[in-house]
Amino acid sequence: MTNKVACIIPARMASTRFPGKPLARILGHSMIEHVYRRVKLAKEIDEIFIATCDREIAAEAQKFGAEAIMTSYKHTRGTDRVAEAAQSVQADIVINVQGDEPLVDPFSLDKAVLAMKQDPKIPCINLIAPIVDWEVFVDRNVVKTTITPQNNVLYFSRQAVPTSTKENFKQAWKQIGIYFFRREFLLQFYGWPQTPLEQAEAVDMMRILEHGFPIKALAVQDMISVDTPAELLAMEKILREDPLYNQIFVPAFSQPK
Repeated sequence: MTNKVACIIPARMASTRFPGKPLARILGHSMIEHVYRRVKLAKEIDEIFIATCDREIAAEAQKFGAEAIMTSYKHTRGTDRVAEAAQSVQADIVINVQGDEPLVDPFSLDKAVLAMKQDPKIPCINLIAPIVDWEVFVDRNVVKTTITPQNNVLYFSRQAVPTSTKENFKQAWKQIGIYFFRREFLLQFYGWPQTPLEQAEAVDMMRILEHGFPIKALAVQDMISVDTPAELLAMEKILREDPLYNQIFVPAFSQPK
């Protein structure tokens, strides 16, 4: 096994909560460019592709030097779009990094890839991060994760799980929209129809649990995605103070010495 690793970033213009989100500008660059350039810093990733059904996104990818793979416009799940694209990609491990993760951490990507390389029995990994804020815990835009003592996922929900009250809440786990698959397992996933709980929760990875396969949860630092236009403005402030943003986009001569 060569353990070749490909990252595929799914993106479409028809986002329900934020139409045109991948091309939204953050500090002068499209959101999809932010995601691509941060992924490119990961040392364990050999190739990066953008999977899209929209010519506008493909054209934007070409501008900053990314290779786009055109996919069907019928997909409602990002992982299905990634799986379709993966059919034409030669890799042993395929990473799905959602196109609305402009704070994706390349070091966390490397951590998960190494975990899969070290244990060939792991079919897939989902990154998780601790939730310590009550407002985040009850936010339906945030997918919560429950896990076993062996760090396998039990369930994903947009509801506040496990059940708690504001008075006794301490910590829960958040699903990060970054998934790692053995390529053959991803293609198997693609062959399954959407499942009832996947549709109820609007979470791709429920399809795997409903078919009886394990998902390994790997805890990493939190990564904030962008779901609404209001969150886009908050992201600008965060990125201005982010070391990786300054490394990628700010010219060396303009950085403080």
